[in-house]
Amino acid sequence: MVITRKKNKRAASLLAWTLMLALAAQPAGAACLGMQVHAHRGAVAGAPENSLSALRAAYDGGWDGVETDMQMLADQRWVIHHDLLTGRVVQTDLPRQARQLTSADWRAAQMKLRGNTTGEPPPFVSDVTALASGYPQRALNAEIKEVAPCAQVQALVRQFQQEMAHGNWFMTSGLVGNLRCARQADAAGYLGLLVFDGRNAEAAGANGVTRYIASRARAPRLDQAWLATVKRDVGMPVGVHVDARSLDANPALLSDAAMMKMPVFVYAVEGDAALAAALKRARQRDGRWPSGVIVDESAPAFCARLQ
Repeated sequence: MVITRKKNKRAASLLAWTLMLALAAQPAGAACLGMQVHAHRGAVAGAPENSLSALRAAYDGGWDGVETDMQMLADQRWVIHHDLLTGRVVQTDLPRQARQLTSADWRAAQMKLRGNTTGEPPPFVSDVTALASGYPQRALNAEIKEVAPCAQVQALVRQFQQEMAHGNWFMTSGLVGNLRCARQADAAGYLGLLVFDGRNAEAAGANGVTRYIASRARAPRLDQAWLATVKRDVGMPVGVHVDARSLDANPALLSDAAMMKMPVFVYAVEGDAALAAALKRARQRDGRWPSGVIVDESAPAFCARLQ
């Protein structure tokens, strides 16, 4: 599905609402049972996650979209990076937060694959928007990973608007404040709220703190009242992006979201097999599939799990 934005505000609003309705209720018979399938951080085994080579391979592959992560450097340039610190995937002189690095530091860094440096530099957001501009049929699903100043979030939105003329992109964040700021710069674009399930805290790193959080956490409650609050706080068109465990814990989520015309994307910290199993359970409960999924394997391989 192509997400388009046009300069005419009324046309853009109509297109955005059309997108939202289509995502909320995909027709049967479309690729992968009507769901969008996005490649998680590039989802290519032979390239570092979130590297330009991985993202390019994903765009050339069979996915409907490419999911990636964005953070801001000390000099306010936006880069592609997932982790709290460098070191696992991006090699710098010392493990650091992105906000502690300059653009020069980022250019000097190298991507890592299975612990070894590759010689490939980590990408700036501008590198990825340039890449994505050549694939108008593939969506760019870009997550803002950090608490960012509102002016910088809005500048990021304007960068996407300027550098991706085809308009097939959307932003997500686990922080409502980021999405509010993005909405101010893009009244018609789809935005996705990522829901953190504290039971998955150890996915960020297994240590005493994360184990304690995971042991005490409860599943988030994603009912109609909560969805209505998301609609009010962010503004439509908006959807929710949840882990498979959260979907299991909220058996009415897909039905409630469809009724409220809100897309639902699902991923699984525990992997694609766990995601497929959760989707099958949801389908048995109310006959629905989500609007989209974010996976690590190829789209055909994942879709085969659901047959």
